[in-house]
Amino acid sequence: MKIWPFVLPVLLGAAVPLAGQEAEGEEPRKPRGRLAWFVATAIPDGLENPVSVMTGQNLTEVTLSRRSASEPVKIPADGIIRIVRKVENPEDPEKPAYRTLAQALVPEGMSKVLLILVPAPKSDSGPIYQTRVQDLAKFTGGDYLYINLTTVNVAVQLGETRIGLKPGNVRIYDAPALSGPTNVPVSYHYYHPEEKEWKMLSASTIVLRATRREICIFSWDPRFKRVNYHGITFPVEP
Repeated sequence: MKIWPFVLPVLLGAAVPLAGQEAEGEEPRKPRGRLAWFVATAIPDGLENPVSVMTGQNLTEVTLSRRSASEPVKIPADGIIRIVRKVENPEDPEKPAYRTLAQALVPEGMSKVLLILVPAPKSDSGPIYQTRVQDLAKFTGGDYLYINLTTVNVAVQLGETRIGLKPGNVRIYDAPALSGPTNVPVSYHYYHPEEKEWKMLSASTIVLRATRREICIFSWDPRFKRVNYHGITFPVEP
């Protein structure tokens, strides 16, 4: 069982100078070297999507999704990756400035990471997302990454393995070596805070594949007072 190696709250950044962009008409280049992908557990109302991602002085458009990972961006030398929004620059109105909506610091030892965006508490001036950094060297083909964003205990029964998730927990199911697609029974449960007993969300059979990784996110539905969940597929690079 592996625990999430790194969690970094987003910071509300001051305005930053205009970043360089691709020349008009140029073919976008495939990034190489240290790379980061994005997934969003939710997309807040009013967020312009694609978002602008700033790495060093480079500005790249990235489309966020709740169901799949984005295209990768190159991790800059300082490891700092920001999601930004253009704002007015009172010091020089002709030069745009940028407000930081989310920020992550990728440690030097990580060459491939998944940046998971979790909506921050609503604020007129605060960040939109909190950012969690997952080292992909520890999240390999066939693995499942479970994220509990609720305030209740959640449990996953995957084959013979039971995975407990306290509120806020993140855990990885480390799949054994797979020679091909493998069927595994799975069921999801949560502890009902009022009835004081475990409730089953669902039960089914899933297929573990060495060519992809899966993320399962649990969230609380305050309207119906129940736990919801959704999945994100993240293919393994060839």
